[in-house]
Amino acid sequence: MKRRQCKQRGLTLLELLLALAGTAVVGTAVAAMLAGVAYGTTADKDMRSLITRQMALRARVEAEVREARMLLDAGADYMILWSADSDDNGLPNKTEIQVIEYDPVMDRVMRYAPADPITDVVYALADDFRTTTDAYKGDATFPGERWGEQLAWFTLTTDHIDPQSVRLVSFRFGMTGGEVPDTAIGAAAIRYEVSE
Repeated sequence: MKRRQCKQRGLTLLELLLALAGTAVVGTAVAAMLAGVAYGTTADKDMRSLITRQMALRARVEAEVREARMLLDAGADYMILWSADSDDNGLPNKTEIQVIEYDPVMDRVMRYAPADPITDVVYALADDFRTTTDAYKGDATFPGERWGEQLAWFTLTTDHIDPQSVRLVSFRFGMTGGEVPDTAIGAAAIRYEVSE
């Protein structure tokens, strides 16, 4: 009787290892590609968020400066604005003053303005507005509002050494969004015309 020879079909160990190695290379390439796309998406989102926050802070500061009657006091990281002479007495009242300042401890810009209703106080233009506003900013009559966060620095410059003669306020600030740092620059002119 003749015996039939059967050929066994299958993979050798070497063929199996080569197939697994090829699959691993393709899998690694796909994983690296997906990680790159995810990082790019996160960086784009961080940049969009950063630009939006910069534009919001710049617009707020510029709007308040443009609408102010006068800059009462200013330093490298704060300004005290006389918003309007609502009672036409020619002097700033507590209800007409607001403070915009950079808090380096919390890395944010704050705006302090009077809350309704408060007992009004009238100030002379020669008063020390920094000391005066420091005494009540942040309390119930003069609460703070966060205007910008994650700031690395914030500086103000003016066109005149005497704050009450200032017509132009310029500012720069550094802000971060995720791992993306950026610098923003803004300027605004006080539009109220002082009659002489």
